[in-house]
Amino acid sequence: MPAAENSFQAIDRAFLVLETIAHTGAMSLAELHKALNINKPALFRIVQALCNNGYLLRDEKTGSFSLSLKAFEIGVHAVRSLNYMSLVKSVLRELSTSLGVIAQFSVEDHNELLCLESIDINNTGFSVYTRVGERSGLYSTSAGKALLSLLPNDEILQKFDKMTIRALTPNTITTPDALLQDIAKTRTRGYALDMEENEPGLFCIGVPLMGYNGTALGAISLSGRSMTPEDERRLSTMLIPSAQRLSTMLGYTSR
Repeated sequence: MPAAENSFQAIDRAFLVLETIAHTGAMSLAELHKALNINKPALFRIVQALCNNGYLLRDEKTGSFSLSLKAFEIGVHAVRSLNYMSLVKSVLRELSTSLGVIAQFSVEDHNELLCLESIDINNTGFSVYTRVGERSGLYSTSAGKALLSLLPNDEILQKFDKMTIRALTPNTITTPDALLQDIAKTRTRGYALDMEENEPGLFCIGVPLMGYNGTALGAISLSGRSMTPEDERRLSTMLIPSAQRLSTMLGYTSR
């Protein structure tokens, strides 16, 4: 094999080693050999080079290898250099186009939900809540409840005490007990629902968007005029993996 080809193969294998350890955690040379099927002498040279350059650390007691802070630092710089809102817009556009609904990205701001981006591919414009710059309650929206579901119950109750609670519709949650019951359902099914709780005739489904530091960047939600069991299944089936994929692109790793 020509020297240049040899070098390219070594580089490919080095990246493969880093990616495998990143996804699996600390691994011994034997475990790497089993996972990658690279011959041991070549694998040892690759791992040794990665250690020498500061990308891997070797545990002297167990002999296992793990990613170093240098590898983490590169990942952090890569994520910070991303214009994540352009990625969010791309996903919102894809969801709105594929499902025929309004797709929004919202964040928590001063104990309220603030809509930063909204894409309505069909230009329905039937909801004020879905407009960019509009504020809504965390307790009455799917995006807000998706964000609340990430918090311990005692923190949710502390936030609830600071909210201005209004019965916006007959379905609006107005008590802490009812909110915690709804949050428990959200955690179980993996998404939050707004069943005409913020506006009459508006149904929404929402999930958190996670960032590289393990905290939520905001929430992605879909809004429409109905939420039958079939609607719920159809929307959640596309929304959840889309948000998970985008979270991964932004550096989030589930634990």
